[in-house]
Formats: sequence, C-alpha cells, structure tokens
Amino acid sequence: MVRSVDPRRAEEFGPELSEISTAEVGDVVARSKVAGDLIGQLGPVVVADGLRRAADALDAESATLAELADDEVALGVPRLLGEIARTTGQLRLFAGLVARGEHLGVTISDLPAGAPGGSLRKLNIPLGVVVVFAASNFPFAFSVAGGDTASALAAGNPVIVKAHYGHPQTSQRVAELVTEALVAAGLPGDSLQVVHGGERVGLELVRHPDVAAVGFTGSTAGGRALTDVAASRESPIPVYAEQGSVNPMVIAPSAITACAPGEARQLAESVLSGHGQFCTKPGVVFVPDDAAEEFVALLRGEMAQAVDMHLLTTKIHEQFRKAVAALGRHPDVEVWAGETSGAGLSVAGVVAVADVDTYLAVPDLRAEIFGPATVVIRVRDSADLVRALDAVEGNLTATVHGDADDRWLALAIERLVRRVGRIVYGGVPTGVAVDRAMHHGGPYPASSWSLYTSVGDDAIKRFMRPIVYQDFPDTLLPEALRA
Repeated sequence: MVRSVDPRRAEEFGPELSEISTAEVGDVVARSKVAGDLIGQLGPVVVADGLRRAADALDAESATLAELADDEVALGVPRLLGEIARTTGQLRLFAGLVARGEHLGVTISDLPAGAPGGSLRKLNIPLGVVVVFAASNFPFAFSVAGGDTASALAAGNPVIVKAHYGHPQTSQRVAELVTEALVAAGLPGDSLQVVHGGERVGLELVRHPDVAAVGFTGSTAGGRALTDVAASRESPIPVYAEQGSVNPMVIAPSAITACAPGEARQLAESVLSGHGQFCTKPGVVFVPDDAAEEFVALLRGEMAQAVDMHLLTTKIHEQFRKAVAALGRHPDVEVWAGETSGAGLSVAGVVAVADVDTYLAVPDLRAEIFGPATVVIRVRDSADLVRALDAVEGNLTATVHGDADDRWLALAIERLVRRVGRIVYGGVPTGVAVDRAMHHGGPYPASSWSLYTSVGDDAIKRFMRPIVYQDFPDTLLPEALRA
C-alpha cells in the first residue's frame, strides 16, 4: 500500500492506495495491448478528440487538483495552477498535431521507370504499449497526463503510467479524469492505465515482451537501471530517459563587472525555483576569480531570503542533506547554508565555493544536487575556464552571460554546445517552452538518447517508427497514403 506524505509536516495522510504485484503486471500489459489494437482501428481523429476532452476535464478541476497536489508536494498552489495549464496546453498541442496528420510524416515518391524502388509510400506508425515513469517534481506536466503520456497517446499507443509515490492521490485523480475523457471520445478505457508499485514492478513492466518503449524522468541511476534492463531483453526496446543534469552557467568578466547584483538575483531566483527541484536548475556557475568574493556575497544574500523550502519526498530530503554534508567535508570547499526551522522536509539554500583545481579533483562538486543548492567555481583566466568546461558531462542546458566580444563567451559557447541540448544567452535555463523548436534533452547522462526531446512537438517521434509501402495499389494502402 502507498500513502501520501505531507512535506511540510513529514507525516502520512489520506487513503491507502493499492500497489500491484509483479504477478499482476502481465494482466495490466495484456489489457493495454488489447486497447492498442482498438485505438488503431478508431484512428487519429478520435485520439485527438480524446486528448482535447482530457485537457478540458483537467482545466475544469484545476483549482481542486492544485490544492490536492500542494498537500502532497508543497510547491504552492500558484505554481501548480501554472503547471496544470502547461499540461493541458501539451495535450491540446498534440491533439492539433494529430488532427492535422503531421505526426504521420507522410512521404510519397514515384521513381522514374527502371529505377529501383518504384512507388514508395512512407508514414509513421505507433510502436505499441508504452510504459511511462512519472516524475516527482512535476505532478502534472511530467506525470500521469504529462508530456510523455500525451505524446505516446497522440502517436496511437496505449500507455501504462507507473505513478510516482510522491503524489499518489494526485496521480489517481488525474487518471480518473483523463480516462473518463478518453472513454467519452470513444477510446477504450484501458488506453491509459495507472499503477502504483515499487522498483520491482517497474522493472517487471520494462521486461515484459509486449512493452514496446519506455518514457522516464528522474535520476541518472534510475534511468540507467531501466535502460540496462531494456537492452538485456531478448527483443531490446528504447528507453527515453531524461536523467540528471547540472546545467553549467558561465558568467564572463564583461557581465559580472557590469551588473553583479542583477546577475546574483537572477541566478538565486533560478536556483530556488521549485525549491531547487527543477531538472534545469543551474547547479554550477563559473565566475572570474577577481569578482568571485563580491558575487558570492551577493548570491548568498539573495539565497538567504528563502526560508523553509520543502523537498518533495523523504528520499530526496535525505539525499540533499547527504550531498551538502559531503561537500562540507572537503577542506578546499567553502559551504554556506541559509536558515531553516527544520520543520517537515524543509531545507535551506546552499552555496558552495571552490576553485577550478578543486572542481576537477572533487567529483562531488560535479554531481547534481537535487534541491536549492548551487556551486560557484572561481576561474582565474580563459585557460582555467577551458580546463573546467572540458570536465563537464552531458547536460540538458547551459547558460552564458557576457558581451558578444568577450573572449570568455566565445570559449564557453565553443565548449558547451558539444555538451548540451539547449544553450541560453543572458537569461536562466529554468523555463522550458512547449514549442516545436524546443529540444529538452542532451548528451548522456542528461538523456539516454540525445537525438530526442521530451518537450515540444518532436516528443511524439519517440513513440512511432516509419514503415514504407512499395508498389502497393491504393486500395491496400492506409488512407493517409492514398493518391
């Protein structure tokens, strides 16, 4: 059984929800497979209608949903209302994409007589049963009705969501609303199934031979475990995992000299947003050594204004405290923390400071700290900057601040574009637009597949594959490929 935990009090509350056993996984997948066959017969118009109805249902109950989720995740009702709007926007985006047939990628070629190939007709088809692992930090936008689910359903796949234990009641209610909407549109009730369960259930779902793909948002360790299991199957399947990311930021001399207070305020707001639990939080910041002392003082002053930030789960709370303690044990790392009452799962903002030599020597400084913490690295010169950035692993984002003719800026961009999926100039990386031009992914370990995005129109490409019909008469072709 699973129960909700209130992060503000660190106490369980609400009803007990049943977890499925590993023995029940087969039945869940079997029902999903049957639903997939029916979805294929109904076609994209019905799927688009179902997605729109789901968006309308969530919008209609947004106030109640936000309050329910806030009890479970303590992120604040205003933030959660915004997240619901983003979630319903994603559902409508994919509904429109499907209604227009853009997801099919139809390509028709009639080659010259005598050329190999003849008449070629290509389109994308759904993969089959998709398993989605919900994220802890976005109880709507990356959870039951989030982007992975929306894009997989839009592609014509049935979806099984393994709910996150951090917001089980929210997951259950969202599942009820979305399922009712899908059924009202004419889709089968098992188009979306939501299950609760531990690690073994998740691994068993990935192992099941009728599961065709996996979407995951979470830690690098969790994503890697699922990827390894999927690769070891008799028929390997893709795991589209968005994993850990440190999201380096470089503040060049021209930027930090001109507006250090503004830079510090903007950085602090980004680090503290969502209580530091965004996958795009800037977790390491490289600044010129001669301005570092003043900048760090300003940053600490901004960070100190946030008190009692509650982390999402007991596990995340433990991991944050351990990570900060580990940094504090290194003699060449200076660690500052703000104040907290210690109530529930609360923590204070943290700023750690070190030089480049220490950054390269201490792995803890290069690891993601999930929570309101960032690491400031003092950089002596451009050669120092290059050494530091060459040690940066794959990330979702990077950010650069500085004048266009600043040598640091050019060096940073040159190094960072090889290591990230999105690079930001002059701002912060914590806002991710849901747009066809967005790429929310990056080289490993940020993502398991750096070619694919989990946000925006192209997210649907993860859950489809192309099929070519060669020299077929129109009567035997899918409707979208007929002349």
